[in-house]
Amino acid sequence: MSMSMSQTASPSVTTAKAHRSPSAALLVGSVIALSAGVQIAVYAIGMFVASDHDIHRSEGVKASLISSSLVAAICLVIGFAIALATRTSTSRSKVAAIALGALSVLSIPIFWAGAPAIFGGLAAWLGGLSKDGHPHRGAARAFGIVGLVAAVLNIVAILVLTLGNLATKGYGA
Repeated sequence: MSMSMSQTASPSVTTAKAHRSPSAALLVGSVIALSAGVQIAVYAIGMFVASDHDIHRSEGVKASLISSSLVAAICLVIGFAIALATRTSTSRSKVAAIALGALSVLSIPIFWAGAPAIFGGLAAWLGGLSKDGHPHRGAARAFGIVGLVAAVLNIVAILVLTLGNLATKGYGA
């Protein structure tokens, strides 16, 4: 009683293509949390390890933390207002993905507040890079990818540039 090869092989899978994209909450939350976490770690190092200066002076660690937190909060409010207002409509989410992707690039000068990560993560969600987003093509998807790249570069820039500055000059030098 021999079985042919086809009878012993595992059955073929005929289910739909597995969707491996992260959820919107995971995508956006991770990017923002990484950006904020790296920034907080850098400030902690500046406050407790690398600074021999008064952290309360006008240009010290405390003032920097307050200003970057305020700018980040403003960017969060703007970004989430755009994203949440447009997420349900396919055509509006396309426009929002393009706008947020553009904001992620335009906000690079304020990378120290995490703005590119905030706008970029939201652009990636609305551009269809998460399983919760509309599956956009064309410019909306391209700007979602641009936003995601800007978000990752934001995290790297905060880490490399700020820690490099700490290593070479100390925080308050």
